[in-house]
Amino acid sequence: MRTVLIFSLICTVIFAGCGGDSATAEIVKKLNSSYDYDGKEVELVGYIAIASGRAGGMMVVNDKVSAGMVNSSMQQRQDAFAEVKLNFGQNPNCLWLPEKFQLSDAEIYDSNGQKHGINTKFAIKGVVHYTHKDWEKDTVAEEKSDKMKIFGIKTQAEKAEEAKQAAEERRKKTGDPNDYSFTFEATSISVAK
Repeated sequence: MRTVLIFSLICTVIFAGCGGDSATAEIVKKLNSSYDYDGKEVELVGYIAIASGRAGGMMVVNDKVSAGMVNSSMQQRQDAFAEVKLNFGQNPNCLWLPEKFQLSDAEIYDSNGQKHGINTKFAIKGVVHYTHKDWEKDTVAEEKSDKMKIFGIKTQAEKAEEAKQAAEERRKKTGDPNDYSFTFEATSISVAK
């Protein structure tokens, strides 16, 4: 009994130390199992993770950058529970980095324009967009002659077969063939309470 109690206390401390948020965990669970939130605003709580080092860097596309949202300030980008698209700049609701940077150079501006670092836990409101909601369309190939083959480029039939295989893998893994890949576009950033 004492061992179970100690183990439970350790798990509770680890979860609390990692910044776990039960409301966010529930929303993320739903985001990864239905399309209910497509086009809707939700709030996720966590830390912003930025790729750094040799494979790191940030690509700014249409004044937006993508970062991960994680449960811990340890910057483990691969552990992200969501990809968040943020405005790039030094204005409210933005992320800014110089061209060459270290993680400590990151500036995250909340809705009031206050500057914070990456070790700050945020509550980010944003709109969810499922990127492969119509994945079934990718499994159908138009009947065309494949007489002309360009080396290294897959035919429509090959792409359709890959999409079918990916759906089958998802069905085997989770019982659901749907692709719940999504992006989360930030609309407001505040420090989590």
